[in-house]
Amino acid sequence: MIKVDVSLSNDVLFELQARLNDFGGRRVFPAAKQAFDSSAKMIQRTWKNWAMGGSVRGAADIRNPNPKLASSIRIRSRNDFDVSIETDSRYMERIQNGAEAYDMKESYPYGKKSRVSEKGVPYLIIPFRWATPNSDGSARAHFGNTIPLVAYKIMQSRNFKKSQTTGEIHLEPNYNGEQIARSNYDWGDRLPLMPEESPNIAGMVKMAGNPHSTYFTFRIISAKSMSGWIRKAVPANDVISAIESSTRPFIEEQLHSALEEDFGID
Repeated sequence: MIKVDVSLSNDVLFELQARLNDFGGRRVFPAAKQAFDSSAKMIQRTWKNWAMGGSVRGAADIRNPNPKLASSIRIRSRNDFDVSIETDSRYMERIQNGAEAYDMKESYPYGKKSRVSEKGVPYLIIPFRWATPNSDGSARAHFGNTIPLVAYKIMQSRNFKKSQTTGEIHLEPNYNGEQIARSNYDWGDRLPLMPEESPNIAGMVKMAGNPHSTYFTFRIISAKSMSGWIRKAVPANDVISAIESSTRPFIEEQLHSALEEDFGID
């Protein structure tokens, strides 16, 4: 869990807390309560904006803007003047704390969705989703992979057959011998290797969807893969401290003004 705590922290606010114990918050200090709630929402908004590609002073920008991460950032209230803005995103935890390099071949081929080859070698098929390009060929926002325009035009041809699920499933054992339900597919065409484009798009399929098609490439990570699949080390990016320090001056000013209003200080 990664979170930003917003709570009473200075002498004036501790005095407010003492009074709250006697009188209750919203009825006695409405301006302070409103300012406090507004402060929590501002921190949440700042964090979400960073997750979608915005900047926060003191933190590196996110490499791949992530709407899923942004939607996971929520406000949790413990009492009137004590809340946390938090996410349980493992991706955010990896960004905040950093991660050591590791070899994915040591774990991925042995998971629940793993498969086993005829020779008994465990492997995993990993799908990579691609975004469609803009009309001028530029990448769309918030996507890590965008289909090159020339490749996209090939897949828009009526002769390029779409792939789709049949609606049926079959059972197939994973590395641990568990019977896992797998979807059946009616595979269509696959994008050929194009020398002028990235080899990563070779084999791309166009999956029929409602209302829009989706585009995927698939790669296999095997326990006996000879190279690649090393996830590089990720340096820690202290986004939380940057959000706290960049929002604190405005929040403190807002809370002090609200307290003066509630206490009738001119």
